[in-house]
Amino acid sequence: MRTRPLARLSAVLLVGLLASAGPTRGAEVNDSSRPGAELPHAPHRDGEYHNLDPEYRRVSGWIHTRFYLLSFAALVTGERHFAALPTAVPDVTALRNNHHAATVTWIGHSTLLVQLDGVNILTDPTWSQRLGPLSGTVGVRRFTPPGIAFENLPPIDVVLISHDHFDHLDEPTVKRLAQTFKPRFVVPLGIKAWLEDRGIPNVTELDWGESISVKGVNIVCAPAQHGSGRSLADGGRRLWASWAVIGSKRFYFGGDSGYASHFGQIGHALGPFDLAALPIGSYTPRIIAKPVHLSPEEALQAWRDLRATAFIGIHWGTFKLAREPYDEPPRRIAAEVARLELDPSKILLPKPGETLSW
Repeated sequence: MRTRPLARLSAVLLVGLLASAGPTRGAEVNDSSRPGAELPHAPHRDGEYHNLDPEYRRVSGWIHTRFYLLSFAALVTGERHFAALPTAVPDVTALRNNHHAATVTWIGHSTLLVQLDGVNILTDPTWSQRLGPLSGTVGVRRFTPPGIAFENLPPIDVVLISHDHFDHLDEPTVKRLAQTFKPRFVVPLGIKAWLEDRGIPNVTELDWGESISVKGVNIVCAPAQHGSGRSLADGGRRLWASWAVIGSKRFYFGGDSGYASHFGQIGHALGPFDLAALPIGSYTPRIIAKPVHLSPEEALQAWRDLRATAFIGIHWGTFKLAREPYDEPPRRIAAEVARLELDPSKILLPKPGETLSW
């Protein structure tokens, strides 16, 4: 059955929120002696969270609406082509038996399985075939399958959420994770209540500059330049963040962010990092994306600001979200690496399901 035109138009406008953009805290959050304490807290005014840059501005609602109408038309006419990325066969046994080595496996989009010091961490987990309102009843489709089937995951200890947009906080997936593994969810301010309303316990929410220790690994909530909201009425009511994971090695997860000075702040306060995961897709059109999404070139600059040894590109090649060609981000990364004469062995662009040591 074909979707009614009005319903499809409403869906695409709602899915636009995917890329736009006194809570209770756990007893383990940081004091002034813990990592990240020198980072700024998130500005909060008039019931909404704000970015650090006082000059930060989003484009008008009309420009957003026009863009999503054009994107919708391109999808309907078949103007935009998508093809599944080549995938690797994951070594499920090795992942389940790994209790020491530092590894990273790209599942797809912003979902990584990070293993560090025997702790299994998932970032912004999404296993759904469609993302959007009503548990994905309407929204954008997945064109590259998850790199690891959900049932093949090792036991998950921690789930990190960067913000509440549908492509980063996927309701069916987080419910299934809670039921299957009972992990600790570590989230920015405001998301704890959202999870608990859906029967998900064991949640710690943090402000920028706060941290928590899980199984000997420190997890620090750090700034990002983005936004939040899952409807037309709740924009800015929940915080967005990036995350630093500090154990025997240091890992940075960028979530979603525009390029700004916070990368240098984080690199100074918590770096150098051994590995930084940064978004490289959904950067067009620049008039809309620039404040909140990194271009591939900006992602590499952020990596250097963070003082990280290795780089892994995320947030591309998975969902029908981006205006740019779906396979363009890695080509632009390669061109910038060559232009800057960077060490290509430090730039990781794995296949979904591929596990790399770091």
